[in-house]
Parts: sequence; C-alpha cells; structure tokens
Amino acid sequence: MSLTTKRALAESFRKLLSKRGLDKITVKDIVEDCGVNRQTFYYHFHDIYDLLEWVLKDTAEKLLSQEADYSDWTAGLESVMEFIQENRILVLNAYNSISHETLADDIKQCLRPYTSELVQSQARDMDRPVAQEDLDFVTDIFTLTASGFIMEWIGKNLKREDTTRRLERFRAAANGSVRFMLQNLAGDPAQT
Repeated sequence: MSLTTKRALAESFRKLLSKRGLDKITVKDIVEDCGVNRQTFYYHFHDIYDLLEWVLKDTAEKLLSQEADYSDWTAGLESVMEFIQENRILVLNAYNSISHETLADDIKQCLRPYTSELVQSQARDMDRPVAQEDLDFVTDIFTLTASGFIMEWIGKNLKREDTTRRLERFRAAANGSVRFMLQNLAGDPAQT
C-alpha cells in the first residue's frame, strides 16, 4: 500500500508539474489531486523537493534497469534522454523552478548506480583486480560527464535536433574509454 500511495502522489505531482513550475505547486495541490490528506503526504515525503528527488530516482531506476547489457554505456543515457524529451514540459518546469545545482545533484544520484555497474562490469573482464578507489574514481568521471551532458542539453531547451547528433558524438568519444581508464589507473603494462 505504501509504494502504491507514493506512486499515486508522484503521478499527481507529475501531472501538476507538466502544467506549471515547481514553485507554483503546493502540497495542498498534490493531495487534492491525489485524493489523500496532508498527513499521508508527510508520512511519505518531507516536502515537495523530497518528492521530486524520489520521482527522479524511481524513474531512473525503471529506465536504467532496462539497460542491463552495459556493453554500450550510452544506451542508458539515451533512455534517460528519450524520457526527458517525452516529458519535456515537466522537465523544463522543474529545471526553471529549482536551482540547477540541486537538479544536477539529483541527476547524478540517479545515474551513479548505473555508471557504477557499468564500470564494475568492465573491471570484471580485466586481467588484474582494480582497486575500489579506482572504480569509484572512474564511476565519478562518467557520472559527472553524463549528468553534465544532460544538464547542458536541458539548458538548451531540449532541442531534439541536437539530441541524436550529440549522443552519437558522445558514444564515439566514450567508446572503450571505461576500460582504458581502468587499465591506466591499474598500471596495466600492456597499455603503457
């Protein structure tokens, strides 16, 4: 029941956010749309920003869990960008209503588990074990790169014509780079 209620609150929030900015939405608006009371909202979320963070994480988990192959790490990024494009108004309302740093942090939190799994999958195939510090460092690099890529694209009002071209360039630039970075950090003699 609890997850069902959270999802219902999230759906009401998404519906409202697709019509107006985050700063124009109140808890009262959400609970009235959802048909629950304020106490129910506060049982699940501290405030609207907590709800926004949960919505982003929940959506990212669904999108990125579909990309279980990890052979092309930009496939997950492409899924996220397609979702953002399909929910353009909602995303732009959030982007224009909260600090960009907050949204970027939320996007990084959403992407990190995916990039971490991707980096670890590349490390499993290496001849030498990779230190956790190196795994974390490469994960941070790719998480920051992907979130920066998404934030810049959102800041340019999600121009569709830029999406495919930029994603293809990004894919070409990133191809093989996770393994290359891990090998360099591990001091793999075959790569020096």
